[in-house]
Amino acid sequence: MSTVLPDAPNAQNAATTSAFWSLKYYQPLFDVDTLQVLNRIKGALLPRPRGVFFELISQNPDLYGPFWISTTLIFSMAITGNLASFFAFKPTVDKPKWTYNFNQLTLAGSVVYSYVSVLPLVLWLLLRYYEASKRLVDILCIYGYTLSIFVPISVLCVLPSETLRWLMVFFGGAVSGIFLLSNLHAHLSDCFPYGEGDAKRKMYILLGGMAAFHMLLLILFKLYFFHYA
Repeated sequence: MSTVLPDAPNAQNAATTSAFWSLKYYQPLFDVDTLQVLNRIKGALLPRPRGVFFELISQNPDLYGPFWISTTLIFSMAITGNLASFFAFKPTVDKPKWTYNFNQLTLAGSVVYSYVSVLPLVLWLLLRYYEASKRLVDILCIYGYTLSIFVPISVLCVLPSETLRWLMVFFGGAVSGIFLLSNLHAHLSDCFPYGEGDAKRKMYILLGGMAAFHMLLLILFKLYFFHYA
């Protein structure tokens, strides 16, 4: 499990004294303070050219921030989506009253939680296959913080301007995409020497797949959550 949990002393103590199915085993992953979480959110909102996020979390990666960012985003999209629908609602003979769309909450939960759990797991397995291993908790951490920019965007998309909504989604996608891909590119550059024959192919496969799923996420966000008739 050394590639899953961090190598900090607290994490090692928890791992050796608790079974992996107990909550205490994962306690170090939630042992962060507000300042650490805010610094990591700032790092995600202001990505640097060569990713340094993995260095920032190397000693103490967390799942506390990713969990609350994802959960906040889910409820934010569901609430603001229904709020925007309420503002735009015009009664008709077939639909004289506005009704709350509970399906948005379910769909938002499915999309967001899948993005921050299933995709990191697949990426972790691929990195191990290509001998560019990274701790699973590091990948879960960066994917969770990647979504932080969409929380304020979901609120701003209540404004009745389709052009503004498109611009906000593309802006959020660009910032979060640069943050995610730059950090993984830096890691892969260290693992795959440029002199290696198929180094570029491995990088293109991994980074291209990540970019494709990130673009798919943006499309889902725009079509199902940031589009109000």
